Amino acid sequence: MNSTNKNNSDRPFSQRLLAVEPLPFASRQQLQQDLSAMFQRELSTPRRTFFGAVAIGGVISGLVCATLALTEPELQPLPRTALAVGSLFGIAWAVVAARISWRGALDLKADARRIATMAWSFTVLMMTFFLVAGMSARDPMQGMRMIVGGLPLLIGAGVYWLNYRIENAELNAQEKLLQLELRLATLSEQPKR
Repeated sequence: MNSTNKNNSDRPFSQRLLAVEPLPFASRQQLQQDLSAMFQRELSTPRRTFFGAVAIGGVISGLVCATLALTEPELQPLPRTALAVGSLFGIAWAVVAARISWRGALDLKADARRIATMAWSFTVLMMTFFLVAGMSARDPMQGMRMIVGGLPLLIGAGVYWLNYRIENAELNAQEKLLQLELRLATLSEQPKR
């Protein structure tokens, strides 16, 4: 068996079928339109308002955290760092939510990935701060309450991340099926050789 056949047999059937011939320009345009329609969800007015409110909330929480981190003179380094990280995440949430609200559409691939990544990253960082603060607390019960209190947040963020991964896998499968349908339609329209 030569190396070309071996490489082809290692690739999934859908990719081998798509690699048979390049898509004609009109078919490529149709595929891009279909993919765009599949990945873009227009937001209703209440959902758009919700994302606007999240953006405003992100700015407010970011400013409050930054103000506390900068102005509290007796704050220990760990809480000051946690507040600084919280302010950065607040501003990041504001930017993401404002872009979605302004655009009036949710990109199911890019925006969902940003939101899931931010939720997971923020929760893991905050849980790390809870663990460090809880382990260094003078009162062991207070430290245990901090750690146990953060666990539901971590579990919730993990469930959200898994849900995002499952939805992303479904979108990828739908995208591949759409590409295959278009490829088969294009091949069936071509004259026999």
